[in-house]
Order: sequence, then structure tokens, then C-alpha cells
Amino acid sequence: MIATIAAHQVLSLRRQRIFMALLGTLLVMTALAGLLGWSSHRTIVRVYDEAVKILAADGKPAPPNPFELKPALSLLSNMAIYIPLIGALLALVLGHLSMADDQTDGVGRLIFTRQVSRRSYALGKILGAAGVLAVILAACLVVSAVSLLVVNRAVPSVGELGRLSLFYGLSWLYLMLFALIGMATVLMARRRTLALLSALGVWMVLTFAVPQFTSGLRPTSSLNPVSEPVSTSQAFFDVTAQARPFSVSEQYKEASARILDTAIPEPTSKTIRRVLPIAVLLSGVGALTAGLVSRHDYSRSSSGE
Repeated sequence: MIATIAAHQVLSLRRQRIFMALLGTLLVMTALAGLLGWSSHRTIVRVYDEAVKILAADGKPAPPNPFELKPALSLLSNMAIYIPLIGALLALVLGHLSMADDQTDGVGRLIFTRQVSRRSYALGKILGAAGVLAVILAACLVVSAVSLLVVNRAVPSVGELGRLSLFYGLSWLYLMLFALIGMATVLMARRRTLALLSALGVWMVLTFAVPQFTSGLRPTSSLNPVSEPVSTSQAFFDVTAQARPFSVSEQYKEASARILDTAIPEPTSKTIRRVLPIAVLLSGVGALTAGLVSRHDYSRSSSGE
């Protein structure tokens, strides 16, 4: 029954063309990250070639190619920004539609006339969203590998593909958190529009407000995963900085930078600890969603909105 509900959810998203919209948006986002990496690579190489010519004319040796000193996966570093912004918003919409459509269409009132448990229903909905996000991120992984092949003119190594897989696995975990938030807000709010606005509010708090309080960053500075805090010398931010390990947005960016090898290396155990707040919050929101499903009154319909 869980698989049936999940399959129905995926079919519903495909019929509404939501699945293709999400897939297309994230693929374009991934291709854009590769394009920006290619443009940066081309600029660096062109400047280096001109510098080599000038140094050769003066009889001076040329320094090493700066591009060869950069990690290969640094071409995709922008993905660590796109996922918490665009990806998380799309995941919110996915989770919202997974629950809200059943109430609007009256499916929720009909499904429990059959021998379907609330637990199976909740797990089926979560499994459906998880499957959709997994397929989309797998496609993004393929696009990223192709981008590396085009820019580096070499097939990505096994280690690079492994790091890419870890990065998209972490991204799936992060996006599932927001998909569950989208589901939970539907079950908590009385109106569909209020549920979506509430989910967007949570996204803004986790993406902008919490990083600002825990790092002393301006809201726009939080878009840069390698920015250093600008005001941690203030007493207020000295206190709030203690909660930085619990900022899921920051920990995602920091862990992504280590996985993609674009930041200062750190022990693997420390990188794993960065992922724990995301996993814990994901588990908590998942349990909350399942609990809300078990208590939700599906006889009430929001079709009049």
C-alpha cells in the first residue's frame, strides 16, 4: 500500500507537469553552474596564455597554470548556493502539492474509506517525494559529470564521481527536509495559501535569518559559502555564534565545500558532524508530519479556496 500511494503521488505530479517543471529547473540550474565554471576556466586560461607570452618575450619563466592548481570540482561550487536557494524552494512546492492536492480534490476524504492506514499514507507520500527528488538529483549528477568532461577535457576520475555522488546525496537530504516542511505546513494550516506562505517563512528563517544571527553575516553575504563572519567581534554575535553548528543552511554549505574539495580540508569525522543537524531536523520534521497525518481531519476540504 505504501508503494501504491507513492506511485500514485508520482503519477499525479507527472500529470500536472510538476515533475517536469522541477526537473527542467534543476537541470538548467546545474547546466548554468557548469557554464559559469567553463567561463571562469576560459578566462583564467586566456589570461595565463597572454602572461606566458609576455614573460617569454622578456626571457622569464612562466609560473604554473593557476587552473591546474584548482580542484576539478570547483567548477561546480555554485551548486552549493543554488541548492539552498532555488532547490529548497522547489522542494517546498513539491511537499506542499503532495499534501494540498489531496485536500483540494477531495482525495483525502475518499482514500480512508478503504483499508488504508494513516501510517501507510504518510510513508507513501514521503516516499513519493523522496523518489522524485532522487531522480531529479541523479539527472543533475549526470549533467555535472558531463560539464566536468567538457571543461576539463577528460573523463572524471572515480574519486571525483564519488565526491559528486556524496554531494548530491547530501543535497537530497537537505531538499527532503524542505519537502517535509512543505507537507507539515499543509497539515497545520487551515488554508492552502497560508500553508504555502508558512513554508516560505520557514525557508527564509533557515536560509537567511539563522545564518545572520549565528555568523554575524549580512543577509546577502550568506549567499557566499566561503564568506567569513564580518561582525563576530560584537558581544551579541559572540553569544549567538555558539548556535552556529545548528544552522542547517551553513552546515550544508560547509559540508558541500569539503566534499567538493573547494575549502580547507578537515577530518572526515568533522564533516560528518556537520551533516548531523540536517539529519536530526529531517527526522524530527518527518516524525511531525507522520503525527500530523494521524490526527488530521480529512473530512474537511479546502476546495472552496
